[in-house]
Amino acid sequence: MSTNKPKLIEDLTLDDLMAHRWCFYQTDDEDFDDFEYVVPDSHSAFSADIVELELAEFTFANGKVAYGIYDGWESFNIMTEDQWYSFWYGVDQPEAAEIERIASFLSSNDYQLPVKVSAKWSKTIKEYNGLQYMAGDESIVEVAL
Repeated sequence: MSTNKPKLIEDLTLDDLMAHRWCFYQTDDEDFDDFEYVVPDSHSAFSADIVELELAEFTFANGKVAYGIYDGWESFNIMTEDQWYSFWYGVDQPEAAEIERIASFLSSNDYQLPVKVSAKWSKTIKEYNGLQYMAGDESIVEVAL
């Protein structure tokens, strides 16, 4: 698929994020739904005024660095070739299996928390000591890893 065409979000790679800025894309004429497709800055419909998916840099307490994606709202995710590891779960409390999966990934890569994350274009910065979600009273809960 050409980098000038809409791409499914789940098909984005780190190379894509390093090479281009990406924004959400919708067109009823071509049947591309919002929040499913994105277009690069080389596409005529790209707009910095629309929420972007950005390259994110994760800097761990021990100095190790990983890369991933920031969704323009709340979620930072480390990306590997076949998996995404999120630190934000919205209104869903992460399940025990998910907590173990991420803890195992962090441990096997010697990634030590806390982690400071920054988005390339918006310069949004966040720090995580564990996995976060929003409780029923809208407070943020952090699950230690």
